Amino acid sequence: MATLLDQIKTIIEEFKDIQAKPQPYWEKGDQFPLPRMIATGDGGSIIVSRKIDKAIAVVADQLMTVDQRLARTFIRSEWRALVRKAFGPVLAVIDLDADLAHNATLVRSKITATIRNQIPGREPCEYAFRCTLFDDVIVKPFVIGPIRFESRLDWLARKYHEGNVSAVTRSRVEKIWLGKQLRKRKVSYDSIAERDLLEAIHGSSFVCSVSTSGLAAEAGLEKALTAARLAMAAIALLWSNSSQVLTGMNLTFDRRPHSQVSLVYIPGRVVTAGLRLSHMPHGPWMADGQWESLFEGKSDHFQIVGQILEYVLSPSGVVRRARMMNTLAQALLWFHEGCREGVSLMAIVKYSAVLDALACGGKTGGIRKLINARLGLQDNMPIGPNGPTLKQAIEDIYSDGRSRTIHGTNNKLGHDWTGIRSLAAHFARLCLIACFDWALKNPSSDSPKELSK
Repeated sequence: MATLLDQIKTIIEEFKDIQAKPQPYWEKGDQFPLPRMIATGDGGSIIVSRKIDKAIAVVADQLMTVDQRLARTFIRSEWRALVRKAFGPVLAVIDLDADLAHNATLVRSKITATIRNQIPGREPCEYAFRCTLFDDVIVKPFVIGPIRFESRLDWLARKYHEGNVSAVTRSRVEKIWLGKQLRKRKVSYDSIAERDLLEAIHGSSFVCSVSTSGLAAEAGLEKALTAARLAMAAIALLWSNSSQVLTGMNLTFDRRPHSQVSLVYIPGRVVTAGLRLSHMPHGPWMADGQWESLFEGKSDHFQIVGQILEYVLSPSGVVRRARMMNTLAQALLWFHEGCREGVSLMAIVKYSAVLDALACGGKTGGIRKLINARLGLQDNMPIGPNGPTLKQAIEDIYSDGRSRTIHGTNNKLGHDWTGIRSLAAHFARLCLIACFDWALKNPSSDSPKELSK
């Protein structure tokens, strides 16, 4: 592969060739219908070619390879856009008749200096997402590591006191949430902020706020959403029917309840439409004060979850017990995806991934070893009054359900897998909880393999 300097030389040579061609330059056959342009930072712009854009993308990728921290603070497209933007002011001012090697070295120096200054600093950022939690109850604000859940009125009051929301906007929004009709505001920055707030938060009783730092905008949003989803999955773990509970706990950024209508026609009959709700509009019913008591009683559970979420949001990945947190984060992510999955076989694949992650990729033998250690079940023990042994159950889940499906050799694709799905979800939940507990009680361990000992 060409070096970074070689790629920059290609960019400079191609840019020099473009200057001698009719302007504005545009390549025939380019799928982009207009001339490709990069702003120069002074109100002007330069025109580039497909070749230059491809070379700039390679430069960006090489820079990210050199500094792996960038892969945690940017998504690739965002990073490429930043590097591309940095080329504009530099290419606009270099002497294209100067020595190519000298120019390439100069451009590399200026580009790296520019993007270094644009890499996100340590300033805190908070993302807010409306969400559904419990049914018809207002709970006190609670925090899980870098994530806060609160009622929308508590959230609005906090943002006002922190200076993020004006007094006028707070007053108007409170009245709107009470169902009052207000006159339209005169257009201003504050009216736009009010409109955006209502669009983002209106319609849900709860707000999930995620605190980050050192992340670029798109990467920050992506990580904040992931962390919020993991936090909700961790809450749902407290119920034995976690999957059902999680159907009602949602970020409205992801999905909202809607009617699902199906039409079935049978020859010679009139058949009415099938109608159902896509998912529960809220989580379980809670009496006043019940969640606060449960949250306090499960403080150990949420302490380790908070550490996991801090790892997920870390711009460097350098946190205490990073290897352990990495394993637990991936297992919790697979659990979330398994609970959300609509196809039973795919859910089995995802719940199996929970067990495989906690067993450090040990397949059936490693998963049984994990269960032996954390749940106290032995391979030849039946898992129910008339149930299979642990060994047979894991074979059903991992080998028959997961592996054959992934490899395309499952000859029972059309069978009912709901029973195996429930079994997989049960083991995934219990193993996650047990591993969280073990990690909390063994704060010096950073080896995920010790979870199976």
